[in-house]
Amino acid sequence: MKKIVYSALVLTGLFVASCAPDKNDDPASPTPDLDARDKYVAYWTAHENSALAGSNSYTVNIIKSTSNSNDIIINNFSGLAVSARATVNNSSFTIPYQQIGTIGFTKGSGTLTAANSILLSYTTTIGTSRDSSTATYTK
Repeated sequence: MKKIVYSALVLTGLFVASCAPDKNDDPASPTPDLDARDKYVAYWTAHENSALAGSNSYTVNIIKSTSNSNDIIINNFSGLAVSARATVNNSSFTIPYQQIGTIGFTKGSGTLTAANSILLSYTTTIGTSRDSSTATYTK
């Protein structure tokens, strides 16, 4: 009989302890900082208008940089099968002047206008040709 009473007390204690709130349940506890890059990470359909090449559509894959906690990498940038690095600042990003593959150079900026839309403006220099482009990325 003592074993049954003892077992019942132990089980009751465990049940009560498991229902105790922890810090994750506390609405007053601070929320963790979210990575500003998370809203950019996805496959996007790009619709581009280029001064030299006209209209073009392609897919880009944006990933987080593993070497800089503020950077994203835009794969298949400008539909050229190259990558461009961009620095995120909340809902906007800057593409600093950089070489893209062995093709040429680029720089520009973009703005996340909605959860599923990015407006991008950039210039690309390939050889002696300089091209100004705008693109809308959607997912």
